[in-house]
Amino acid sequence: MASTDPREGESRAVRSRRNQPANGSTVTLGLVPAPEIPEKIARDLAAELPELLGDRVDVRVSWDVAVFVDPLTGSERDAPEILDVCRDRKEREGWDMAVCLTDLPVYRNGHLVVADASASRGVAGLSLPALGALRLRSRAREATLQLVGELYARLQGLKDDARVPEDGADAGVVEGRGGGFLAPFRRIAPPDEDMKSMGVDVRFAAPRVNGRPRLLAGMVLANRPWKLFPSFGGALAAAFATGAYSLITPTIWTLSDLFGWARLLLLMVVALVAMVAWVIVAHGLWERPGDGEPRHWARLYNGVTALTVTAATLLSYAMLFLLVFVAAWVFVPNGYLQSTLGHPAGFGEYLILSWFTASLSLVAGALGSSLEDEDTVREAAYGYRQRRRHEDADEDGSDAS
Repeated sequence: MASTDPREGESRAVRSRRNQPANGSTVTLGLVPAPEIPEKIARDLAAELPELLGDRVDVRVSWDVAVFVDPLTGSERDAPEILDVCRDRKEREGWDMAVCLTDLPVYRNGHLVVADASASRGVAGLSLPALGALRLRSRAREATLQLVGELYARLQGLKDDARVPEDGADAGVVEGRGGGFLAPFRRIAPPDEDMKSMGVDVRFAAPRVNGRPRLLAGMVLANRPWKLFPSFGGALAAAFATGAYSLITPTIWTLSDLFGWARLLLLMVVALVAMVAWVIVAHGLWERPGDGEPRHWARLYNGVTALTVTAATLLSYAMLFLLVFVAAWVFVPNGYLQSTLGHPAGFGEYLILSWFTASLSLVAGALGSSLEDEDTVREAAYGYRQRRRHEDADEDGSDAS
């Protein structure tokens, strides 16, 4: 399988073509995604967009879609650089238009920006995390279709009301067919400085009410918390060993029977919180604001890290509970359990015993063990963008020393 490392300088263009129309004219659209999830979405869209663009933007031309993976270097404070990279790639490849897909959250003038479009440059930028985690691919498709429509109309010298897209240009970037459950994004006027420096003509911002929760969900998805689960292997083994040993103690049986649902739930929450806090602190995943860096960025990334680790911990806890339940069902004799508890013991008692034991063993066993090395955990806990930021920060620290 060919490498997709953009630093090798090779064009990773994947083209999809429709049948040429009678006039033979072709419009080339370039998609410039960041690696990982944006890249996967872009490659999926490349096969669908030519026909959709012909149906919903201009049926008179043939649409040619290319994909070029680029890290879109920069941090969250350098959001304008995304459009610069997109424009440079468009000119280098000879595309007519380009849309960059990034896993970067973009804040401008207090607004969470979903997308920017610059007709003078023929480029647009789409922030995938702002679309949320649910139906991300379909939302990205609808967003890209509308952004291309915005660019194409302006590049053709048409007025906004000369083109009437099915979704309604003013309804929001991703207000697509059948997407009534999705609140429309707001079209806002970009400030003069952005219009002059970046040539931004159109800007879409997330709603203030649910914009941030949707952003957090999108960033957690970009971090791919399921990749962190294998790093819990050693801790999970230690916790299971502790739990299996605890199952032979009648005192554990009695305590689990005496604990009510509230206490069992509280014990589980305490165990999960302790595990998440330990993973974050022990592996240096908590960020502090840098010099001159707004505190809200540190809060945002720390929140995403906590949610990512929590998701992986919940998966580990579910696996631990299942293993402990099987062990309890196989190795704890029902007759002996009933005589110890003083009442009949059935499936529910085994579930409660497993719940109690899993929570105790998570604290006693897992917190006493260690996960993989710090680099492995960071590789799993952070998405591509966050890893780039940490690598850049480490390089800056090395240069300063």
